Amino acid sequence: MPKNRSLRKLLPASKGSIIQPPQSGSSIKQRSNVSLACTECQKKKSKCSGTIPCTRCITEKCDCIYNPLGDRRSKAYIAELLSFHAALCRIVTTLRSGNSDEISWLIWEMQIQQTDQEAIRYLTEGHQMNPVL
Repeated sequence: MPKNRSLRKLLPASKGSIIQPPQSGSSIKQRSNVSLACTECQKKKSKCSGTIPCTRCITEKCDCIYNPLGDRRSKAYIAELLSFHAALCRIVTTLRSGNSDEISWLIWEMQIQQTDQEAIRYLTEGHQMNPVL
């Protein structure tokens, strides 16, 4: 940038001039922000259209999945994450320090659940993992 370059002087607008905002039918497009991107767009750190499926997943022919818990900063996501962490700690404690009956009981409880989601719910709700004697 040249040293002797001066900036032009700004003048106030004339009294009769009024700046009009663009009309609704104008060709100026506003960029829409999507509050949550699908998992594939999050992995690739690319702009997600927010539709189901999003345009990127359609062109890449990949699964377009949105996290059901929503934004990773939300309270529900953090609470769910803490619940999973507590369940994992209980499982590790039982497996490391439990006797064979307690470990067998834990495995049996996991096997009798109908679905994986029910097994996860069983663990995250903090059910007693020790056999009732």
